[in-house]
Amino acid sequence: MNNLKTDVLAHLALRHQGLLKFWTEGAHRPDASIEHHCDMVYSLFLLGQLEAINPSAVTSFCELAKGTRLPGWRTLEPLQRSISVHNCAYLFGALNLLGERFPGLYAHVLAGRKFELSDLADAQTLRPRFSSKWAHHNWRVSHWLGGVPSILLSLEAHAPEFLSQANLASRCRDAVDALMDSRTGLIRAYKSSSLQKLFRLAYGLRHSPDLGDMGGVAHILWIDHVLGRRYVAAEAIRKESSRLLLAKRPFMEKAPYCLDFDIVQALRTAIGQTTPASAAELDRAQSMMNSIEDFFRRPTNGYTLHKIPGALATYHECMLLFSATKQSTSAEAVDIIQKANWI
Repeated sequence: MNNLKTDVLAHLALRHQGLLKFWTEGAHRPDASIEHHCDMVYSLFLLGQLEAINPSAVTSFCELAKGTRLPGWRTLEPLQRSISVHNCAYLFGALNLLGERFPGLYAHVLAGRKFELSDLADAQTLRPRFSSKWAHHNWRVSHWLGGVPSILLSLEAHAPEFLSQANLASRCRDAVDALMDSRTGLIRAYKSSSLQKLFRLAYGLRHSPDLGDMGGVAHILWIDHVLGRRYVAAEAIRKESSRLLLAKRPFMEKAPYCLDFDIVQALRTAIGQTTPASAAELDRAQSMMNSIEDFFRRPTNGYTLHKIPGALATYHECMLLFSATKQSTSAEAVDIIQKANWI
């Protein structure tokens, strides 16, 4: 992975110099979103560069997060900036990674706040709240269905004093089963099959609906993975993720990003619950790693910072897939979901 690390760091230095210098040299904090800061934290972590992070940057980042309105949290003073459930889970994931070296970050970020579970989940069922207008968009809905349990997982592990009940993450995840198809293991938050077919036709004009469905349920599979929970229809998830990985080359779309991670991670973890990896799947994982290395030698114009953590996490998942088959082992391989609860 050394060559990939060199190429990615060179790309970050060229395209995101200010943010990289902030995190590694303690330079002035640039005007960047919480999401972009998290992108840099995840990227450095996945490159094995946690020790390169400057302590003053961590403090400054926590101050930025402290001044941001978080879903599920009340403050006495109004805050101008806000982030989504998805990015709150991402923020907490970054704190989880940074916490391996810098303790006490949650206390800093959450000081002066009060947690209101009912803002995130139904008080009776604990099912995550989401906007019904997105019920046909499995990928968007999944940001709530997986994001809320992820937030609760992180709080249970690092800031349980804010929670009034035990095992909230597990119980919240259990409530999501009512919105899943027991046959396919995919999300089924919609009520009209006819409208869903029309949505898939429209969605298919720009993206693959099948990739959207698997990329959506992946956010829920991450929670199952952390909880050690068997997947709904694990065999079906294994079959579909394998089909998509073998059919789409070199990447799921034009460049490597989180969608590639969604598919490889779903396959790798479903294999652990079903049948071993095939020779074709292992060959495909190797070609994916080769393609990611090739891509970062000359990244395409317009390749955004937010895509880098997903590409790196995909590379690690491919290494983990080989480790699971005992064909090879790597001390560098990181199970980012086990570490962060989200990406």
